[in-house]
Amino acid sequence: MAQNDGTPRTTHIAVEALAICPFSMAADYATEYLRDAEKHGIEAGMGLSGRFPLSLLRHRVALAFGIHSDLHEQGRSHDELRIHWSSGSRLLPDFHGSVRFRIDANRTRVRVEGSYVPPLGFAGRMFDLTAGNVIARSSMQDLADRIAAYLTMREARWRTEQTAAVAK
Repeated sequence: MAQNDGTPRTTHIAVEALAICPFSMAADYATEYLRDAEKHGIEAGMGLSGRFPLSLLRHRVALAFGIHSDLHEQGRSHDELRIHWSSGSRLLPDFHGSVRFRIDANRTRVRVEGSYVPPLGFAGRMFDLTAGNVIARSSMQDLADRIAAYLTMREARWRTEQTAAVAK
């Protein structure tokens, strides 16, 4: 389905997850994670989380990202990670978005937001309105949760290493 000017309708999604990681390290750790995912494809399996009956349906996608200045928050400048994944299928949409980090006390809020154009015209738009958006939101939440878990694990590992180094 197209908007009045003939351009396809875009669906926007934003999700968040919390990481036990200082804000000052979040972008560096997330960059490590996404570089590995881009290179080895570990993050590329996107699908429904276990909260839905169809959670076994998964589709591997090609993930790419880049580091840019975050222009969405006033004050101190910092980076955002722009992401793109290509589904490699006419039946599934490609996604364009960003990963941003916000201070949340001694934690970091990981925000994944972006958009996609449902494929297959009117039929795809109707599917998106009934189920596709739920699948897409679940996939985005899965990505945010994975990044937050990696940030938490990476910070815990660094702290353990620092404690061991001091103990020597």
